[in-house]
Amino acid sequence: MPERNRTGTRRSSRVTLRIRMRIYEPGTNTRFLVEEAHSVKVSLWGGLVALKSTVNTGQKLVVVNQGNGKSEEARVVYLGPIQLGRRLVGLEFLESSPDYWDLAFPSVSPQGSPARSAYL
Repeated sequence: MPERNRTGTRRSSRVTLRIRMRIYEPGTNTRFLVEEAHSVKVSLWGGLVALKSTVNTGQKLVVVNQGNGKSEEARVVYLGPIQLGRRLVGLEFLESSPDYWDLAFPSVSPQGSPARSAYL
C-alpha cells in the first residue's frame, strides 16, 4: 500500500491488527453494504483489509470499525494477491484518522525514523 511521502518514508508506522469491519460503497441516499471484513495491517492513514468482494483501484468506500463504531471514508490504493478466497486491499483514509483504530501511532521524524521522546 503506497503510504510513502515525497522523500520515500512512511507517514506513520504500520501495526498488525485484526479488527472486524463493515465496508460500504457510498450511495446517493443510502449506503450499500459491500461486506463484513477484517483488517490485516493498520496505520494512521488507512489499512490493509482482506475482502471477498471485487473493488477497483481509486474506488471510494466507507469503512466502519465494528469495535468502536467509528467510520471513515477511504480510497482503494492497492489490490494485492488473493489468499484463501480473499483479496488483500489497501485502503487510504481521505483524511488522517488518529482515533479510528483506537491506537496511538508514533510520529515519524523528517528523516523517516520514529520521533524520539524527550524521556528516552
